[in-house]
Amino acid sequence: MHIERIQPEFVAAKSTLLTCLRNEGLSRGWTEAECDALIYAVPTRLAACECFLDTLTSMWRYEFGEPHKVGESLVWGIHMWPPVRILFDVLNCALKRLPDEKKSKYFGLLVDQRKHQEFLAEMFPMLRVNYEITADHEVAGLGVGNRTVDWVIGPDANRRVFLDVKRRLTDFISHMSTDGKTPPSHDVALLFRSVEGKFLPANPESTLQGAWVMTDIKQNEAALRAAFDTLEPAKVHFAILGDAERDVYLLTRRPEDRDFLTGLLGVTEGTRFVFS
Repeated sequence: MHIERIQPEFVAAKSTLLTCLRNEGLSRGWTEAECDALIYAVPTRLAACECFLDTLTSMWRYEFGEPHKVGESLVWGIHMWPPVRILFDVLNCALKRLPDEKKSKYFGLLVDQRKHQEFLAEMFPMLRVNYEITADHEVAGLGVGNRTVDWVIGPDANRRVFLDVKRRLTDFISHMSTDGKTPPSHDVALLFRSVEGKFLPANPESTLQGAWVMTDIKQNEAALRAAFDTLEPAKVHFAILGDAERDVYLLTRRPEDRDFLTGLLGVTEGTRFVFS
């Protein structure tokens, strides 16, 4: 593994991904048969991954990804060693949510090392949505032209949610290209690039439309709100900064939509992704 050559002090123990996934399932009270079903679905390229127990976090991580290229340098970051528990959640969600054809396509994308984090993030908004609530992935015919909506959730309480999922790395790479002291050049509006163009105007009483954005850099809260406010209100009703954890940062046009969204998505509001 690369981690053994770059930072061997972080490796407390080693294992295989399939063993770690099985142990993760058993720790959650899954049966051997349930673990087998999930493991059987793991794409071959992922199944071959090696894992290590991270001494800093006491989490099992698997090695899968490519270093970021910043100028002429390669940046070996945590994006190359995601936690096994997050992959477990993503695989479980995909197996339960996606029909066979879409599941096969999604797993095929998940083994793209360069975009692995991007495709992991596509499942993050759905990790805590009640499975009794219907949801469809990559839905055509509801937005502008031939563009697809990443997730259509519901109806729940007579409302559907159209969700566009984004994984933004530009700000992280910009930050890494500085000396660590000089503030990087950053345009908060880039977080919402192409979101507005996906949606048609909609009545938020029946269809809430918005974006779930994963970013590695904290955002200025005032600048974030200002960028959100420039989006067409009839097309983009909310925006969420979030990852695989439960706490998110939520922007809405209407205060009454906050409880609906947090309840539907099973998340809580926090300030981990912003600063004043």
